[in-house]
Amino acid sequence: MKFTVFLSGLLLLLLLDWTESVEDDNVDINTLARIINFIEENYKRVDGDQHPRQYATAINVPKNQCQKNFIPSQNSFLTQEDAANVKNAITDDTKALYQGAELIAAGTKKVVISKKKQYNMHSESLLLNPADNSPMTKLLNKRKDGCSVLFSFESPCLDTCLDASGRHSILRGLENWKEHSGIKAFVFKNFWKFDTKKDLQAKFKQIVAHVPLYRCVSENQCYACKGEGNTPIDAHCLPPAEN
Repeated sequence: MKFTVFLSGLLLLLLLDWTESVEDDNVDINTLARIINFIEENYKRVDGDQHPRQYATAINVPKNQCQKNFIPSQNSFLTQEDAANVKNAITDDTKALYQGAELIAAGTKKVVISKKKQYNMHSESLLLNPADNSPMTKLLNKRKDGCSVLFSFESPCLDTCLDASGRHSILRGLENWKEHSGIKAFVFKNFWKFDTKKDLQAKFKQIVAHVPLYRCVSENQCYACKGEGNTPIDAHCLPPAEN
């Protein structure tokens, strides 16, 4: 009888320890919503026409700042970053990149090949490339076990960012990020307008293979996209099905 009670107690302790370990490795989803709201309020890219445009940010902060009950504020979160400097950098399409102490950010960079040919480098690619020496690599090296969150205003595009063979692919960068200790979260808000009728289910699984994927749609609502192994991507993280 005593041995059975002992075993039961031991199993309970192991279960509690495992549960706490799992929680320590994942961002608290309510805290994540507050973090993304803080980023949107302070660093969102809004161009001269007053319309928001695509941008992406990544942070590497102490682990506790992604856990339960943390409330980001000007006095407690990303205190070394100046919002005006961030926004000025990411709206300048000749560079479109900001690299700070705990935050990096990018808009879209105009690349001119000739008078008749130019293209825009996407913000996620600017943060994650070149994969072995990217702004993200340098940010992650500053705090080896911190909480790292990458937020993209619009979902990574399928034809460039998630094209495994493309030179602007972010997949190798995500593979490197996977090796970083601590909490990790890749977050997006809106769907890239040219991808809403494509197979996002399969492509988003490429992200999930490396880091957890989330969609945050408001200051108090985020969704875990799931998609690990044979688990499908959650419907909240996919465009609504057409009738």
